[in-house]
Amino acid sequence: MSQLCLDSALSTVERVTGVALPCPISVATAPGLRIDYQDNHASVAAEDESALCRALFLLTQAVKAGESSLHLTQTRHIACCGAMLDMSRNGVMTVEAVQRYLDRMACLGMNMLMLYTEDTYEVPEYPRLGYLRGRYSQAELRQLDDYAAALGIELIPCIQTLGHMSQFLQWPENAALCDQGDVLLADDEAVYRLIEAEIRAVRACMRTKRIHVGMDEAHGVGLGRYYEKHGATDRFDLLNRHLARVVDICLRNGFEPIMWSDMFFRLASTHNEYYDREAIIPQRVIDAIPAVSLCYWDYYHQDEDFYEHMFTQHERTGRPVVFAGGCWTWAGFLPQVKRTEATMRPALRIAAAHRVETVMATLWGDDGEETDYFLGLPMLPMFSEACWQGTAITMDEALRLGEAVTGLPAGAVRAMGEFFPDETDNREGKSLIWCDALYPLLQRTREQLDGILARFDLARQALAAHDLLECRYAAALMDVASQKALLLRELRPRYLAKDRAYLTQVAEEIIPALLMDYDRLMRLHRALWERDMKRFGWEVLSLRYGGVTGRLRDVQDLLRRYLAGEVATIQELDAEPLPGERYAFFGHLVTPMAEL
Repeated sequence: MSQLCLDSALSTVERVTGVALPCPISVATAPGLRIDYQDNHASVAAEDESALCRALFLLTQAVKAGESSLHLTQTRHIACCGAMLDMSRNGVMTVEAVQRYLDRMACLGMNMLMLYTEDTYEVPEYPRLGYLRGRYSQAELRQLDDYAAALGIELIPCIQTLGHMSQFLQWPENAALCDQGDVLLADDEAVYRLIEAEIRAVRACMRTKRIHVGMDEAHGVGLGRYYEKHGATDRFDLLNRHLARVVDICLRNGFEPIMWSDMFFRLASTHNEYYDREAIIPQRVIDAIPAVSLCYWDYYHQDEDFYEHMFTQHERTGRPVVFAGGCWTWAGFLPQVKRTEATMRPALRIAAAHRVETVMATLWGDDGEETDYFLGLPMLPMFSEACWQGTAITMDEALRLGEAVTGLPAGAVRAMGEFFPDETDNREGKSLIWCDALYPLLQRTREQLDGILARFDLARQALAAHDLLECRYAAALMDVASQKALLLRELRPRYLAKDRAYLTQVAEEIIPALLMDYDRLMRLHRALWERDMKRFGWEVLSLRYGGVTGRLRDVQDLLRRYLAGEVATIQELDAEPLPGERYAFFGHLVTPMAEL
């Protein structure tokens, strides 16, 4: 390995840690990584640039801790271990921010990154693809590919070639390409011209041999305009026929394709469920699957037996299996630490038992990309250490390593995780931020709200010890959510009790203070966004903040008019709440309207 590579790796580690190694270092090429540090001299061997960055990073940590010697050998248990960042749910990271992310991944020894781009990449023939969405230009993708390659990280394009195309299909000129909803029209030559252009576009930018072609959650494929044009068809045959065309385009452009696997399982299920244990893909369908790797994605289960079942069913197809787990960033504003640990520890153990060669952590941005991906980065060592040390790592150990690459204290990240009550997909923190003050769309008992308040108070105390933008932002979230919890706990009971003094306090003191807290939160959130993201997409969150504060002003005005006798009653508070909640997306929290 050349001196240039050593200099580059040293620069990367210094950028991440702020520490320059003071000792002379000799470097060699060898499988895995090896560190021998003694008498203020270090000898390092590594198999590639990302392994070298990891070795130097681990050496830096030892030197920083005052250790006088370090002798360490590690090998990869997973050939390809990386991450996937969602760039399609409202936000696109700047090139500089992705480079910072790559630096930190390299220090962890991770060697693959996917950028999930449904439409947020430039395809010259289709200017509506990624229009006003912050799409990456071809020059930007080439820049990122070069940067990743220098770190020993494979940058893999991750696009869509069947479902999840609503952003592109919303434009009237693309209506003829639509089957239904967000699904492309299979068996249509114009669609294959689009897919050919997509694949050519990313081929021109990236050196990898692999491409992820998506094709997940294509609900209703063959049942919309396809049905109107062609009538009923065997949907398994339609899926494989479309896949064969896409695979052929990939191969002609020098790509080996990967696809999300769920549609094969959904079509085999009597209720369109990916995780239906009774679903068995027919052998005739398996025999017709073209040359593609199947990506099993699962962020939900907490028992090893279920992962064992699903890996076995994937292996039954005879196709290479890729595993995509999740670092939960898509439940609203902050990382869901408890759920990530509960789901990924069993998942990674079984993936290792099945000797899966490519494993990645997905960081999704569902419902507006409210969570900055650097907040999820401290959880990535759950994956990197499963690769380099084995699957026994705990989340506490992962967060300590995450602290070393992000600067975010492990205790602060744990405190951020208190935005969520437990390891289930319970999004009460996000619900409190966005929910309406008058409608009972978030239902919690007084005792439950008291528990939320106590948990958030402890989290704020932990966050207050760290003067970092991320911690100030997280504390501001806890402040707003706590004030909303207090308001929800008291407003309707006090209104029904005709407590005019309290209602006056709400109108003249509580709501004004809450509006100031929302303003502070929005400014901190915007600072985090503008540090790491292109501006495109911020308008969605700006509109949400504006909507929730505008509604609070309306509630304030209503209370004043009620207290002045101008309105006889507050109809929303008179309505008797019915049990049950809807899923915690923004639109579900602010109005009972089916669509916002």
